[in-house]
Amino acid sequence: MPPRTPKSCRVRGCGKTTTDPDGYCASHKGQGWKSYKPGQSRHQRGYGSKWDVIRARVLKRDKGLCMNHLRQGVVKQASCVDHILAKAHGGTDADSNLESLCWSCHAAKTARERLE
Repeated sequence: MPPRTPKSCRVRGCGKTTTDPDGYCASHKGQGWKSYKPGQSRHQRGYGSKWDVIRARVLKRDKGLCMNHLRQGVVKQASCVDHILAKAHGGTDADSNLESLCWSCHAAKTARERLE
């Protein structure tokens, strides 16, 4: 695969470039998580009734199983739908960017992403 074309950092006023898929330079890595505000409702964060429909569709597509465990050959019921590439890193709500996970896999993945 050819190397990524450098693009401007997503932070307004930053003159640095990056080839990182999340769009942030090394100085601003993880900046997308700052948009999360703990006091907001799920609707204010963009997870309203439209998300409920998407979530149900993805859980049905994945047969209600945790995809992370399934990749390891273990069958475990999923309870969450996760963005493969986090919205904070430029991901979308497209079905191809979503997978079903159990709560523990979702919590571990989210914690890792916040440290990046």
